[in-house]
Amino acid sequence: MFFFVVLFVLASVNLYGQSDSTYTLDYLDKSTRFAWLTYGGDLNYLSGGSTQQFLDGVKQTTDFKSALTPRLTIGGIHFWGHADFYVTFPLSFLSLQNIPNGLNELNVHQRVETGMRLYPIKLQPQRLSPFLGVSFSRLRFSQESENSNSDNGVPTYDRFTYPVQFGLTYTSNKWHISASGYYNYQNEFDYFISPTERAKVKLDPVSFNLSLLRYIDTDRQARTPKAVGQINRDYDVLKNEDLLSAWFFGVGPSSALRMTKSPYLKENYPFFYDDFSATLVPDLTFGRYFHKVDANLNLSYRTYGGRYEGFGTDIKTRRHSVGVESVKFLFNYLGFVPFAGPILSYENLNTSVNGTAYNENKLALGLTFGWDIRVIKSRTFLLRTNLRYYPNLHMDIEGERMMFDHLEFNFIQLVYFMGRKKALSK
Repeated sequence: MFFFVVLFVLASVNLYGQSDSTYTLDYLDKSTRFAWLTYGGDLNYLSGGSTQQFLDGVKQTTDFKSALTPRLTIGGIHFWGHADFYVTFPLSFLSLQNIPNGLNELNVHQRVETGMRLYPIKLQPQRLSPFLGVSFSRLRFSQESENSNSDNGVPTYDRFTYPVQFGLTYTSNKWHISASGYYNYQNEFDYFISPTERAKVKLDPVSFNLSLLRYIDTDRQARTPKAVGQINRDYDVLKNEDLLSAWFFGVGPSSALRMTKSPYLKENYPFFYDDFSATLVPDLTFGRYFHKVDANLNLSYRTYGGRYEGFGTDIKTRRHSVGVESVKFLFNYLGFVPFAGPILSYENLNTSVNGTAYNENKLALGLTFGWDIRVIKSRTFLLRTNLRYYPNLHMDIEGERMMFDHLEFNFIQLVYFMGRKKALSK
């Protein structure tokens, strides 16, 4: 939320004015340089640590070595090269890690990571720029001993971590090459090695990363007098055709991050209590944009599920959510247009515990906020970022709460405005 507070303060001090009906070369030159797209990959190096296991009936400390994982990255550079917002997706099936003696399995992974890097010296070609940043990521840990007799494996420990970053980025004419370090102060925890026994796990707090990202300035062609004239003509066409207000649909991947641990698990299955439920969510929307009030009214559908396995127990969860969403755009800062509003949804919540199904249907009230990248209002499509949160969303199982109050983070959603392309092609 600090990020949004900064934006509001910034906007109140110096919003760059722009007439709604006429776009100038000066405005488009500044706004189209505000942000650009990045994509590519990196190698993430976790430095190792120690755990405990039973050897000859005695709990002993076991060291484990580093893990190397390739990841895919997509993001956007904002504020004219001073900020990088990104999300990375690990290719865990390609991870390299040695397994210590006594263990059949050891998994130490960072899952999907969302982060922000700030550059005091802005990114530009042929320059080396230092940065500081913060990440939001899942840490996932599990181990299985050689003498394990569990039918369906062992539980997983998941934690939402907030490591700080520091590093350098070199910018060429097409690429960002970055070397960075992470410091994770949340590096000690307990892990259940049996339904009643716990191991002390310690991770090296320092890890490293090397990334190569391609960057693209998708709006560079708009910074010419000819392009400005065409943009204004397109605006007039849509205004005359009454298509500045338009129906739209959107699609994009989202991540659902659990915010509260479930009392039901703590009471009945404590070895699952620290299993952080997070998953990828298909985010679909259909609605209408109202130009005069600068607001959206739309339907939104998401579904996701989770699974807890280990020590002879199998728990599955599933949520289906259909919501009526209304958001108001707050201001336009050179194409960066934040919004906020409520969402009222019909929720179908399901939990299966060792084959016994529980189901609950209810209405829920949530909050939607995010931003559009909308340099001009006459485009046929735009990119949107949605975040949704439902405080205290849960279902009751045997008098205890199973939590579904996830933070849904849809990093990039492609939004298409119906009818505009046909009108502009005439």
